Amino acid sequence: MKAVPCLFILALVFMTACSPYRGVPDQFTTTMSQGWSTIELRDDVEFERAWKTVYRILVRDFDIEFASKEEGYLRTGWLYSWSGVYQDNYKVRVTCKFSDDKKRLEIKPQAMALINTVWEDGVDTRLVSTLKSDMMGTIGRTTR
Repeated sequence: MKAVPCLFILALVFMTACSPYRGVPDQFTTTMSQGWSTIELRDDVEFERAWKTVYRILVRDFDIEFASKEEGYLRTGWLYSWSGVYQDNYKVRVTCKFSDDKKRLEIKPQAMALINTVWEDGVDTRLVSTLKSDMMGTIGRTTR
């Protein structure tokens, strides 16, 4: 009689471990293509200050993979610990680019989750919210 509860618990553990969404944060949403968010710079914010601010905000959590101040382009490396702990099945990164006239900043946060054996593209809603809040509070005027 005791074998039945043990088998049930073992089956439950096995099903949970094999779940295709193992450990994917709730803020992950799959999407076909990540969109860009546009932040218009305040009139009193020059490009030099905006560049330094964006760089400082991103380097708090990410390693910078590529940066070209002349082109106004910056991309972070993939971060596997955005959720607070290291996860080999979930990663995020951020790409930023300034418009040619240096009056707008475009941000594209990306997230990927390993579901079954395939990396699924998506968005981390917490990352999007955090970045918009940080950028708007320091250099931005409006978002679209």
